[in-house]
Amino acid sequence: MTDWLTYEWEFRGERATFRVDMQYWELLPVLSYSQLIYVCAAPKDSLAKEFNKVEQYRFRMLRHRLIDELEGRAIHVGSVYTDTLRCLYFYAAETDVIQQASAICREYGMLAITCAHASEPHFTTYYRFLYPDDARLQSVENAVYIEAMRKKGSDLEMIRRVTLTLSFLTVEDRSAFLKDVPKLGFTPGGTSWQGESTHPACCTVSGFTSLSLPKLNKFTARAISAAAPLEGMLTDIDAEFVKRY
Repeated sequence: MTDWLTYEWEFRGERATFRVDMQYWELLPVLSYSQLIYVCAAPKDSLAKEFNKVEQYRFRMLRHRLIDELEGRAIHVGSVYTDTLRCLYFYAAETDVIQQASAICREYGMLAITCAHASEPHFTTYYRFLYPDDARLQSVENAVYIEAMRKKGSDLEMIRRVTLTLSFLTVEDRSAFLKDVPKLGFTPGGTSWQGESTHPACCTVSGFTSLSLPKLNKFTARAISAAAPLEGMLTDIDAEFVKRY
């Protein structure tokens, strides 16, 4: 059984698509697969801005072979794709699995491939890089929201006011967050108390951004990162509608 989540974020300064098998959040600590194997492929031409069709095909073949032939000896936990880079991440129990992976990679000389491994007893790559934190998880919700606005006919590239609702456990935590809001580039809005909620102390803040996914992700990430130390969370987005002409 797998539980794949796909989300968009930045990797090495490029827009990237992350895929992570969420089931390993609980499974990795009880497994003995502590050797990280990572395979990264790029176009042979270092100046290329994307994979050409042949390179895309060759990479798909490489990916299928690695997943199929390492099955039983390694687990595939995630991947990161940009226009110019494709990275696959596995965990294995034995270090000699890297030799098997390297042998497969050597058969795909049309690509510039890095195949390496590192000991990760605490599964750092999975938990701190692939598995989404609150800001990255929000990017999934952002994509859904943007698509809904697109279907309504909103011009996604136009800058407009976006209002965020954040919720906290206590009024004191909310007040501490609102005190630093101007430094984050937001304008504080109203406050409210939702007594039936686990995080009843709510507030709104607003700012200006377009609804392109990378920009909205950065916008929401600023608020989420500031609220997280105070155990606050983002609970709603409301963007002004700008008609597409």
